[in-house]
Amino acid sequence: MAAEAHISVLTVKNKDTMISVVIPLFNEQGSLEPLQERLYKVMKELGEYEIIYVDDGSTDSSLEVLKKLKGAYPEVRIISLSRNHGQSTALIAGFKICRGDWIVTLDADLQNPPEEIGRLFEHREKFDFITGIRKERKDSSVKKTSSCIAGFFRRLILDDATQDVGCSLRAFRREVIECIPLFKNFHRFFPFFAAQAGFRVEQIPVAHQARTVGKSKYGTLKRLREGICDLIGASWLKKRLMLYEIKYQC
Repeated sequence: MAAEAHISVLTVKNKDTMISVVIPLFNEQGSLEPLQERLYKVMKELGEYEIIYVDDGSTDSSLEVLKKLKGAYPEVRIISLSRNHGQSTALIAGFKICRGDWIVTLDADLQNPPEEIGRLFEHREKFDFITGIRKERKDSSVKKTSSCIAGFFRRLILDDATQDVGCSLRAFRREVIECIPLFKNFHRFFPFFAAQAGFRVEQIPVAHQARTVGKSKYGTLKRLREGICDLIGASWLKKRLMLYEIKYQC
């Protein structure tokens, strides 16, 4: 579906529209309770919603914490994968069961403040896909430098205008996931393929916080190795996307 097609627009407090928040996680037991408390305060102001936590094979007590949260918050849903598959697989698992007209994604480590979700939805009437740009990013200089280098090659090879592919805080119409290729590590190219499919993409500055519990799941060398392979694959997919617009149908 091209972005020009008519799609109903979300309005705050519209009970006829559901928002699905999909949160992949791996060994984040310490952040889940404060995350859920903050999400509850944010989401109840936006209308009907559900929060889908996807436990990507955690080896700590994350699943037990989620079960406790499920008992306290009926809007919570849980998927627990048998082993660790990676962020993209966890997201896809959540997408497959979500019921929302709009989908929100964010990390479970609280580096993406859930209060920023409302900022994304301020742009919902004009855009189909809103992604964050982490301002005053609270990451190490190594991560920031590697992101700048990766961004340079993405622009060079793909002509990708995404300023911050590492920001997991995004809001988009569910039609987007029906129109783009889903593959391992697709989350790094999510805004790019949404734009390629004809959806209206907006990038806005959002707050970013330092990690206070747990640890990062991505090493620099692993990120570099996978990034090169993913970039080659994304370039291949870009040339082979099947895009069309319907002129007439009866």
